[in-house]
Amino acid sequence: MPACPRCFVLAFGLLLAAFLGACDTDNPSSPLEELAGLYDFAELRFVPTAGNVAPADVRARLVPSRTSVELFGTGQVLIRFQVEGGTSAFVNGTFTATRSTAHLSAEDEEDAARLATLLLPDPLSLARSADDQSLSASIAMTVNLEAFDPVGYAGLTAVPGRLDVTLQRREE
Repeated sequence: MPACPRCFVLAFGLLLAAFLGACDTDNPSSPLEELAGLYDFAELRFVPTAGNVAPADVRARLVPSRTSVELFGTGQVLIRFQVEGGTSAFVNGTFTATRSTAHLSAEDEEDAARLATLLLPDPLSLARSADDQSLSASIAMTVNLEAFDPVGYAGLTAVPGRLDVTLQRREE
């Protein structure tokens, strides 16, 4: 116990501030729990910087009934998708969240490679909407469009541009 009365008051004040700061009675849920749910790709489009290269609308190639992003309150993420004419694929990963962002990461290199087929980077940082109904990002990056579409983008293996991603919470 501090010897001087001022030191005691200061120590007590710091302890009280730490205790009260840890109590969030206005919002008892965590950012992970707030974002938990099923999401659809409302937008998934890569727009090349070069005007002579057509944008890649990844979302248009996905089978909507077989594509979703599920965020769990435990910090796990499961992305299910099927490209038209292809087989279903899964990406396992984790996510962290703050009051303003969500960060998704693939579980391993195989999952990161599956994300790349959707032109998504690993990790992926998204901004939260005010109502937590959507997550979005506009990311400057270089992608391998030939891997996405070998016929339509033959020879275009390092294309700079902007990836626009929006995940919309599914109505239940």
